[in-house]
Amino acid sequence: MDPISIVIGLVVVAGIAAVVYESRKSDSVKPVATKAKAPVAKKAPAAKTTPTEKKVEPSARVKALKSTEAVKTNAPVAQKVPTKTALLKMTKANIEAEARSFGIELDARKTKENMVADFQKTAKANAKAAIK
Repeated sequence: MDPISIVIGLVVVAGIAAVVYESRKSDSVKPVATKAKAPVAKKAPAAKTTPTEKKVEPSARVKALKSTEAVKTNAPVAQKVPTKTALLKMTKANIEAEARSFGIELDARKTKENMVADFQKTAKANAKAAIK
């Protein structure tokens, strides 16, 4: 086989491949012929509300939360108790200092895991007591 016939053969194969590629590409874009669609009915315009409709009043709790007086008071903000994994990453001294910020005294002679368990248990009990 001479090199010219090989080149011509490759050009023909590449041309066929390009035609097949383009035909598949255009087939995926074209919508498939289906049954004729029924005409779509237009939606009726939305009914206008009358100004005499009664608005729902927010509850007393929502009013209290939205009021500026609630913001102005110096009510204590609840602290978030650190997670167990966050506490286990700390040193025992840091865990003890964190517990003191919550008003909890821990025994530093215990293991870190026991200190974390005591801290979370006491903090949870204090939070429940504060709610009541």
